[in-house]
Order: sequence, then structure tokens, then C-alpha cells
Amino acid sequence: MRGELEITTPPQVLLDGKTDQLSPGARIHGTNNLLVLSGTLVGQTLWVNYTREIGGTLSEVWILTDAEIALERAGTKPKRFFFF
Repeated sequence: MRGELEITTPPQVLLDGKTDQLSPGARIHGTNNLLVLSGTLVGQTLWVNYTREIGGTLSEVWILTDAEIALERAGTKPKRFFFF
């Protein structure tokens, strides 16, 4: 998935303006694909791709470059299908 992430007080974050949380073993990959510590990103708003653990917390986060942000990505907008 893709979203706008702001690290408030790790492990607390805002994802698309809603409160969320990083998992205990969360990895944040910078634009050069090296790991970045969440404490160094406090107060910054970043466009990211991310995955979640089964419990719902953020497990992997990739910070996007301007070129990557410009690319349309499947799954950018969540779709919900309800079958009864």
C-alpha cells in the first residue's frame, strides 16, 4: 500500500492523518534502500509504500523518491468488496 507517513513519537505515527503504530521489529528503508531509524524522521511527512503484520501494525516501510511518487501504483487506493 502507499500513504503519507509522519513519525510523531516512535513507535506512534500518523498514516494518512490517522494514528497508527510501527511494529516492534519495523524496518524503515530510506530512498537509497538503507535502513533509517524512526527517531531521525520525527516531524517529517513522507510518502511511503508499506506492509502490515497480521496484527495490523506497520512492519516494512519504504520512503519514496520524487520519481517513485509520480508513478501510479496498483493498490494506492484501497478497494473494499463485500460479499454476502
